[in-house]
Amino acid sequence: MAARTQAEVGSLGTGARRAVAFGGGGEWFVAWMLGYAQGLKAAGVDLSTADVAIGTSAGSLVGAAIKGGRLDELVAAFTELGDDPAKANQLLHITLGAPSQTRADQVMGATTELTPTTLQEIGRAAMAAHNGPVAGYIAALQQLLGLSTWPTGHHTTATDCYTAESVVVSPDSGIDIATACAASSSLPGANGPTWLADRLCMDGGVSHSSTHAELLRGAESVLIIGMLDFAAHPPQHVNPAFGIAERIAPGTAEREARSLRGSGSTVHVAIANPDPTTNFMDPAQILPALAAGRERGTADAPSLLAHWG
Repeated sequence: MAARTQAEVGSLGTGARRAVAFGGGGEWFVAWMLGYAQGLKAAGVDLSTADVAIGTSAGSLVGAAIKGGRLDELVAAFTELGDDPAKANQLLHITLGAPSQTRADQVMGATTELTPTTLQEIGRAAMAAHNGPVAGYIAALQQLLGLSTWPTGHHTTATDCYTAESVVVSPDSGIDIATACAASSSLPGANGPTWLADRLCMDGGVSHSSTHAELLRGAESVLIIGMLDFAAHPPQHVNPAFGIAERIAPGTAEREARSLRGSGSTVHVAIANPDPTTNFMDPAQILPALAAGRERGTADAPSLLAHWG
């Protein structure tokens, strides 16, 4: 079946009791979401019991680990990488600084509107960036996940570099989970792009949304986990390479939440809101992010128990 466009997928939440949207945000947000999930689980809210999940960029990896029953294993792996930041870049085959990579980063950072034309321009820069080998990146994600099969109910997003369409990869796609996560996190100028069958794709967060929570319409209870909310917390300074949807149209997660509530879902929104100037690809940020996520998960658990218990 391969990857499908968002229009072809329609709603993934129909008939689901519990659903989660895991958003994007680099290595920092992977760690924060892992800590958040651990904090929730310790207080009785186990996100692995979600009927359906959608993961974008960082969230594709986190959602796959949680739905695949490997939360603690991925936390341990990221803790090890946080203890040895140099090992993280080596494992993930991330090498930065080439002119073509800088160009992709600059094109993305200079974008002021989200249209098919502007996303295609980013896609061209992504395809022209001389990044590390995709095969090595996929192998690293497979090693981190330790999954041989797709987790039931988990889906990932990506953006077609050529058409700018948002695409969704599902368990019945015929695409392995590590490749799907690699495509979803193929940040222009850093990783990928990655082939999803016949589509060459970049990061799923290079689109109108960093969570794609609208795909969960129809679910009884929805948890949206996002990194930034510039409407509620206007930043003085912005890292333009991250949160492109939020930078251009602040408050994306809350807008998606209002839409879902309007269709009958109970929605909880958890936004990390780190300092937006943080280097979210810096492995040295992993351990503080894990700790901050755990603290927030513990604090949020009581408000989620009524809908998740």
